[in-house]
Amino acid sequence: MLRKDFYLPEHHNFLYVALAPWPINPLYSQQDWIQAINTIEQWLEQYTGPHWVEWAFATHQEQTPGEACVAFRRERNKTLFLLTWS
Repeated sequence: MLRKDFYLPEHHNFLYVALAPWPINPLYSQQDWIQAINTIEQWLEQYTGPHWVEWAFATHQEQTPGEACVAFRRERNKTLFLLTWS
């Protein structure tokens, strides 16, 4: 599994884009971005399918610094993501 230590939007052709808050560890006053990315990636791989096949990181004009933006191939996976992370 390829590990990233930072978040970059990825080229994709997925139609369903979701914005949700990054997971935050309440023990730290500053977000741990690497842990947050790894947490979301692991969840996405388990519940929606392979990276770049079923989902990809994305950007959106309404995105705020505290939000993850993920694009999905299937609308049902977007809905599941929003129900879980929003």
